[in-house]
This record gives sequence, C-alpha cells and structure tokens, in this order.
Amino acid sequence: MRYHAIVSGTERLVVVTARGSSYRVAIHPGPTESRDAPPRILEVDAVHLRAGSLSLLADGRSGRCDIESDAEGRFRVLLGDELHTFELLDDRRHRMHRAGGKFSLEGPQRIDAPMPGKIVRVLVKQGDTVAEGQGLVVVEAMKMENELKSPKAGVVRELLAQEGQPVEAGAKLVVVA
Repeated sequence: MRYHAIVSGTERLVVVTARGSSYRVAIHPGPTESRDAPPRILEVDAVHLRAGSLSLLADGRSGRCDIESDAEGRFRVLLGDELHTFELLDDRRHRMHRAGGKFSLEGPQRIDAPMPGKIVRVLVKQGDTVAEGQGLVVVEAMKMENELKSPKAGVVRELLAQEGQPVEAGAKLVVVA
C-alpha cells in the first residue's frame, strides 16, 4: 500500500508490502534529498500488544511503540522515550491535501481496504445515515486495528464488508452517497 508521510512539513512516499507475518517498508527520499538515492528499506515484524500498542522488530532492533491517531490521518507515536508526530495520507487523501481543501466530496464515495487484512467489526448497516468522519468498518492489518471512516456525510448505499472476512488491499468495503 502507498502512503504519503508528512513529517515537519517534509513529504516522503512510503510503500508497505505484506510478507507473510512481516512487512517490507520502503521510505523514499524527500524533496531535499537526491532523487537518485535509493529508498530506505525496513523489514518490520509487529506484534499487537493492546489497543494502540505494538512490539516492533525492525532491522534487528526491538522496541515498544504506542500510537494515537485521528480521523485526518495525524499520528503521535511514542517509540522508547521519543515522541514522533506525522500525517499519513493514502493516495486519495494526499490528492485532497494537495488541493488545499478547496473542494468537498460530491457523489458516491467508495471506501476500500487500505491493505490486506481481516474485517473485525462492521459499525454500520446498509441504509444507515452517517456523518463525515464516522467509523464504518474496522480492519485488522499489520496486527493493528484501523477504523475506516466516512469521507462525507451521507447514506450507506453499499456494504460489502462482513465480520471475520479476509480482504485484499483495495477491496471495496462500503459506498457512502
């Protein structure tokens, strides 16, 4: 799955690939670095400890990681004694971010699985009226639970997600119109 990480105003492309029970994370150079520089590659194994807490093993180093996030994709990560803050945007949110919020979402909006995982909770039913930012489906991926939220106020027109169902990256889960 492709993400755009924004740390202290600097944007980097981050590509996450599932490899069995671990993940390959490629962090591409930022705009102030040489475009010819190869991406930094991390092999990561993550074990979910409790809500928002992980035990990580990355490139032979281990540590505990506590994560808080909000509906806009902003994260606060406590890794050891260091606090890191950043935004993590999928391609759709990245396009909206670059547009500077100069438009609102119109028409049906499709909510897809951000990466391979399993549906652990479905929070709405087909026909429900939802608010922008309201949780729709919870997907467990990378041993973390990710609540997928409605990108706009509207009505759940399609609901394809079922609890316990495995999903591939990009699988259509919900349509809000």
